[in-house]
Amino acid sequence: MDFFASDVFLTALARDYHRAKTYEFKTYSIEGGQVRLAEASGGRILTTGPFYDYVKSVPADDSSHGTVKYLPRLVTSVVTLDDENPAASVPTSEDVAPLIRWDRFSTWDDYLALLRTRSRNLTSARRKKLRKTTEHFGDPVFTFRDTSVEALDLCVKWKIEQYEGGHETLEDPNALVLLRRMFDEGHLVLATLKVADNYVAVHAGVVWENDYLDILSAYDPAFAVYGVGRELRLRLLECSYRQGHRSYDLLLGAEPYKWDYATHVQLIETYGRPPLVLRARDTLEQASKRWLVALSPRLFYRVKRVVIAARRTVAETTNKIDAGSR
Repeated sequence: MDFFASDVFLTALARDYHRAKTYEFKTYSIEGGQVRLAEASGGRILTTGPFYDYVKSVPADDSSHGTVKYLPRLVTSVVTLDDENPAASVPTSEDVAPLIRWDRFSTWDDYLALLRTRSRNLTSARRKKLRKTTEHFGDPVFTFRDTSVEALDLCVKWKIEQYEGGHETLEDPNALVLLRRMFDEGHLVLATLKVADNYVAVHAGVVWENDYLDILSAYDPAFAVYGVGRELRLRLLECSYRQGHRSYDLLLGAEPYKWDYATHVQLIETYGRPPLVLRARDTLEQASKRWLVALSPRLFYRVKRVVIAARRTVAETTNKIDAGSR
């Protein structure tokens, strides 16, 4: 069972993000298989939420509780990437989740050889920046499973700062409750890099059934010149390989850096047709965004900040009301 179908994630999704008072996990039929989802009180099937990157189907059996007609993101296939031009292997119309399959490599050096095929500068620049860091501050310290909540708070703070108009997910109180609860319960693993005893980069991820999922990463912008984000990622990749993980999932998104590392890509499509209310909302949001950006990018960022602040206020008020009614 993959992580997004697990009791751990579906509980966090229903309880902490959607604030469902009661919920259960059910298997639903889709064309060609079945999927496991959370159903909240009132029969509402939960298919969206923060960090909910995709759904995977499995072969159908007799456990189905009915059918589901719409899924925003369903993994439909896995494609092997070309070594020298990985992005060219991917249909442009698809959402994607790049992936590293470790069983392809007999040694860690074999994987480094692939990275050098992709970018001669990747490993050489790393060595130069690492020497510079060591000369100025001493050797960086890598920790695979850091239990400090300070590291999680810094990761969220740095990530938000990367987005000029604000980060819709990380400034949502319910999303942060989900993230923090997973951390407190030991499911969210923090890999960290420290320089001179200070955190400079953090990766938040999950190890699930021998797969590593890269949920969230960020670094201190004051140390960007030292390449601390890339340094932590490469140390984390090596740690994942040496721990014998089956794969390292870079998750949803086609950011250019992912193609430097991935060996495969999961292709993701919308299953079925979204309800009319969702189609209307998405169409309106996309049209409004295009209009604002064309009119003034600065205005778009200001409006985005206002919208995020309003959503945050509503969520906080709702949580207080819920807490008071218990």
